Amino acid sequence: MESLELTRRTVRSCLQLGDEVNSFDRDTQLLGGLPEFNSLTITAIIASLEDELDCEIDDAEITAEIFETMGSLADFVGEKMNQL
Repeated sequence: MESLELTRRTVRSCLQLGDEVNSFDRDTQLLGGLPEFNSLTITAIIASLEDELDCEIDDAEITAEIFETMGSLADFVGEKMNQL
């Protein structure tokens, strides 16, 4: 599975959004761009990714920059996928 597709699906699930998130591109602003996107959402996304990828994401890996855009989050997801 492509990292952007997995990222979209995870964000849609954690924010309980419909299919409109499929139209999000790499430049879509997440942190500060979506009112629902907050620290609880970030925690849910991390837990969901850990389950989906069967990995552990260390607290030291998590930065605000990762959650700036759909693209930055997808890049992080891609890195995790490559480590498996």
